Amino acid sequence: MNKKEWQRRMAYEALILLALLALLLFITRLWPVLLLVILGIFIATLRLLFLSPRKVEPTQPTPLLPAPVPTDPETDLKTRGYSNVLRQITEHVLADYPDARWIWESPSAKRQIEAGEPVFILLNRAGGYRKAQVLITNYQVSGLSYLEAQAQPVASGSPETSESDTEEYASDPLPENYELLAFEWVDSNILRLNGEINEAIGLGKTDHIIPASSLPVPESWENIRQELARNGLENAHIAEDGIHINIEQ
Repeated sequence: MNKKEWQRRMAYEALILLALLALLLFITRLWPVLLLVILGIFIATLRLLFLSPRKVEPTQPTPLLPAPVPTDPETDLKTRGYSNVLRQITEHVLADYPDARWIWESPSAKRQIEAGEPVFILLNRAGGYRKAQVLITNYQVSGLSYLEAQAQPVASGSPETSESDTEEYASDPLPENYELLAFEWVDSNILRLNGEINEAIGLGKTDHIIPASSLPVPESWENIRQELARNGLENAHIAEDGIHINIEQ
């Protein structure tokens, strides 16, 4: 306790004692002494006010959360429509051939869908079919038109392909399509990721890691990174231990 606090405490106790004394003098009708006590109460009050602390301790402002990244409604609608097309294609393929797998024939399939151009998929383990046209209207898949694989011409001077080689080629697996898996994973985890990133910002961190243990197969990480970019997390890159997100302060 410093000197000023001690003086303030003494003034407070003196004020209490003078108030009790004034009450006693009022009861006994000792008016001259009562007037002196009232004067003492006034002086003690002024002294207590003078010794009261005047400095207000500033409070530390809480860190502000980053402003939400504005999204273009039209772009968001196209992204969800494209994801809806992926899901419907998978449902149609599995309904016809439960063991089949598919990929886009062209890497620019999303742009072709937005432009209303015909789009095709390549199939594997689909009863001999290797290609199908996707019939789309307003991001709704009405069906698949399966096309038989055309025989590749044999170049002159080259050895003919045997029947066993043809069967082996037909059974080669096509690469998996992870776009739908990436969209579903990001859609179900984006709120949790935003909370973890906000917490990391509050702790002053500049990097947030999505560990490999919480991610699907590594082959899908690139598609997940692209989906994160569509949801406002552009500064993400793939590493051996998972996906790193750079946080801009």
